[in-house]
Amino acid sequence: MLSDIKYFFKISFPTLSILFLIFLNLFLSNSFLDFGQLFAFQAIFFWLLYLPKFLPLYIILILGIIQDIIYLSPIGSTALIFLLLIFLFETYNKFFLEPSFFELFISFIVLFTIGMFAFWGLNSLINLKFLLININFLYKILLNLLFFPINYFFLHLLFKKLNLNKKL
Repeated sequence: MLSDIKYFFKISFPTLSILFLIFLNLFLSNSFLDFGQLFAFQAIFFWLLYLPKFLPLYIILILGIIQDIIYLSPIGSTALIFLLLIFLFETYNKFFLEPSFFELFISFIVLFTIGMFAFWGLNSLINLKFLLININFLYKILLNLLFFPINYFFLHLLFKKLNLNKKL
């Protein structure tokens, strides 16, 4: 019984960590640490690198819809941006066998920035007018880029500590 619970926790840990980041951003969004709606992409990026089999596409879609409901966004907008970023990630991932952290960080910067502008474009399209890009938009990009190494280190530490790299 206990081994079944451990197994379930291990295979659901990527999803739980993404949910954690969604709710963490919700609680921090009223302060100066508003990361924006794509904050959860940091965990998605990490888990797609190390455990893609535990993070299937339908889970990411469900998490995107849950995030849209929580943030009162148009339903499916975040999930659509996550799909775009995953497609771009898969295209990028074919070029590198074992990328260094610097290469991963640069690819995250590019993907996240594309995602933020795609999210802005989608919201502009939904509202039928160009939304202004203000300093808060650029602040959210910069804040996510600054916190990515911290989240990466923390998730990698948990990845090793929970022995998720071993066969389950």
